[in-house]
Amino acid sequence: PSWAPDGQSIVFSFGGFLQIRGHALAKIMTVHRDGSDVQDLTSGKPNAGFPSWSADGKEVVFRTWGENEMGLRIINLDTHQIRVLTTALDNLPEWSPDGNRIVFTRKQDNNFDIYTIKPDGTDLRRLTDFPATDAHAVWSWDGKHIMWVSGEYGFKDEASLYDNSFQPYGAIWVMN
Repeated sequence: PSWAPDGQSIVFSFGGFLQIRGHALAKIMTVHRDGSDVQDLTSGKPNAGFPSWSADGKEVVFRTWGENEMGLRIINLDTHQIRVLTTALDNLPEWSPDGNRIVFTRKQDNNFDIYTIKPDGTDLRRLTDFPATDAHAVWSWDGKHIMWVSGEYGFKDEASLYDNSFQPYGAIWVMN
């Protein structure tokens, strides 16, 4: 879930995720903090998840996963129009506090790395290139740093390990 910039509403995903995302339904929804005005934003679309609110509260970025539709999408909350941001195996988007960039995880060449992109789809930047999984990136409160999880140094003893997991639960990293 993600709070609206004004703190009055929440955007969240509801449905089936992870290994069942290929055949399970999931959608993006909003609700006021008092539980009123529940709205379904993406019903009838491919599996949608991991929403993040724009700094101005007018749009939401999210991940879509379907047989013929992958990548990141942005929905305008006034018009409910959805525009394509990316078409690759992208996931876990988060809007920067100033609204100028979106950080996300991309699977490419059988590896996960951290990228950013402008909300208009320009200026794609790859920020990590370790041979290990890098994922789950978030912005610092002031937008000057990005924190993420990396498997660069291997698994941690205390982590639960599952066969074929794409999430190694390694060390937490921070970059400028």
